[in-house]
Amino acid sequence: MSEITPSRARRKTSLAASTVTRDALIDATEQLIREEGYAAVTARKIAEKASIKSHQIIYYYFGTHEELLLEVFRRRAEGTLKTLDSALNSSNPLRSLWEYYSDPNGSWFAMEFMAVANHLESIRAEIARYGAEFRKLEIEAISRHFAGRGLHETVTPAVLSLAMASLARVMGREATLGLTVGHDEVEAFMETYLRQFDAGRANS
Repeated sequence: MSEITPSRARRKTSLAASTVTRDALIDATEQLIREEGYAAVTARKIAEKASIKSHQIIYYYFGTHEELLLEVFRRRAEGTLKTLDSALNSSNPLRSLWEYYSDPNGSWFAMEFMAVANHLESIRAEIARYGAEFRKLEIEAISRHFAGRGLHETVTPAVLSLAMASLARVMGREATLGLTVGHDEVEAFMETYLRQFDAGRANS
């Protein structure tokens, strides 16, 4: 068995410390975006939130402020992919998908990064890339469940996926403004549709 030399041990400790610091900076950035909005986030505020003395360390780990924002988005998007995959493979995929998109805890993140995308091409490209991956997962899952239940819908899986996501996101954004006219009717409509889908599953 090879012996761990002091230099190797130091490198391992240094790598672990670097990972912790890097994650702390990403955590702090995400928290600040949630609390103050991305436009108010500065290197000094990030360092202060992460309890790090020098804000220059951000550029050591990420190079630029833009790269840090990319890492914040990517980490959240990867977590979303896992959550979405779990929802789509549940026994009630459409209901799980609707509940996922209706969760207000995720709407702030989407809204902030859509604003960032208006100014940064790199963020815009990542949103499009992950968005396409999300949509592909949804269409495949909905198609699979339709086929498994012998259902023949008047809308395609792609239309249903986009419609559910759009409705939930629009209502989430409006709710943050205090605008809820018509929301109850949409939620009642979706509940009726989801019950019909669940009934089709039970009878298949």
